[in-house]
Amino acid sequence: MKNITGSRQVIIIVAVFIVSRMLAIGIGLRMDSWALSAYWQYLDLETLKHHLLTGVWYDHAQPPVFNLFLGSVLKIGAGQSIVIFAIILRLITLANALFLFAILKKLNLAGFLPLIVALLYILSPATLVLECELFYTSSVSLLLLVSVYFLIRLKESNSHWNAYGFIFSLALLCLTRSIYHILWLFLIAAFMIYYFRKAVVLNYLILASLLGIILVGSWYMKNKILFGKFTSSTWIGMNLARNVFHDNEIKDSGRIEAYLPFSKISVYRKFLDPEYEGQFRELNNRDLLQEMKNDSFINLTEVSYIPVSDLYQKASLEHIGNHPVAYAKNVVQSSILYFTPATVYSLNLKLAEKIKYYDLLYSFNLKYFAYGKLQGRILLTISAIPKIILYLFVFFVFIRYWIRTRSISPWNLFIVITIGYVFGISSLFEHFENMRFRFETEPLFLIVAAQVFSWLYARSKKLKAESIKQNAINN
Repeated sequence: MKNITGSRQVIIIVAVFIVSRMLAIGIGLRMDSWALSAYWQYLDLETLKHHLLTGVWYDHAQPPVFNLFLGSVLKIGAGQSIVIFAIILRLITLANALFLFAILKKLNLAGFLPLIVALLYILSPATLVLECELFYTSSVSLLLLVSVYFLIRLKESNSHWNAYGFIFSLALLCLTRSIYHILWLFLIAAFMIYYFRKAVVLNYLILASLLGIILVGSWYMKNKILFGKFTSSTWIGMNLARNVFHDNEIKDSGRIEAYLPFSKISVYRKFLDPEYEGQFRELNNRDLLQEMKNDSFINLTEVSYIPVSDLYQKASLEHIGNHPVAYAKNVVQSSILYFTPATVYSLNLKLAEKIKYYDLLYSFNLKYFAYGKLQGRILLTISAIPKIILYLFVFFVFIRYWIRTRSISPWNLFIVITIGYVFGISSLFEHFENMRFRFETEPLFLIVAAQVFSWLYARSKKLKAESIKQNAINN
């Protein structure tokens, strides 16, 4: 395999992708239109098709990019939109694999590692399942990989185009997935500016960073002006409540935490100022004022969810202050959930069931054997152990190498900050979707893991050569 040229390895990746996807379609791994109508993050279909720009402008719940993507495809594709979505998301998977391969080749790792890692990503059960879900999971991975790719090129060439490519990929990420906050963008930009402080490209990197922060900040400011919230998503209080009050049964119906977060807006009416919605009626935006969308599903862009989220946030912070140990236990649970197989995500269980034995072998997903809530939690925890051990091992070796050499590349610094950030934020604020957050950053982890195993392989070869040399001298 070491003697296979780079172009032939690319052909192998593409061939394996095509064959595996034909087999996947054959066993029923296909995209359907349910998510387009049902998912909380998406605007009403009528809005996406006929009032896209207006709907996105008044959307306080989500960053704009993915709804713009959905609406554009719906306008262009009409009756064939789902087929187009399916093709695009599968092509994004292939792009992710090729970027992963290209990045590892640029890092001059052992000849077989780039190909193996790319194939591991392509053939992952989570990849097979999540690319069939109409969601931004694989798009987030793509933007992260593109960022790393431009950062490596920036280190190689000091080209200003690479500085812009790196920062604007991150800005686009912030405008796609709300967990990537403007403060994260600022932190990454600050670290990179410091790293390249003596490089020729410094001024371009500073300019690109300012433009990227202004671009993202403009969306935050739009929400501040229209809705009083400097954020890309006003759901933070409801997200926090899902973690804080997980497994806490509140029986006092006069408290908002007695109700499940993300319930119908009518559930919360008694907690709300009846005059609140009135100030937005003049905007004449259907997504801000209707309880249901697409006739059947909760419309979580309804404007009254803003004060609802504020109430949940207040209740959550009070509960954390009064019961810090209980919250800490939930954070630990969320941290464990982060390392579980991504195929356990509840909305994809039917698809995952089609490849459950493959998933069991590949991902050690024991959830398929669970009967009941308690047994499910126990088996999920056990399923997370291999991934936890792998992450701990990789980062232990990586940090030791970092300390010993007293240097770190900018892309590894970016990866460590990003994985640490996503793990921390998802553990503190989320309970249910944590494994998806990990999977989105999994390609970044694979880059670090490939480097670690390449170092270990090189070290073992060196030790073996020294041992042979010593034996020869002794004989």
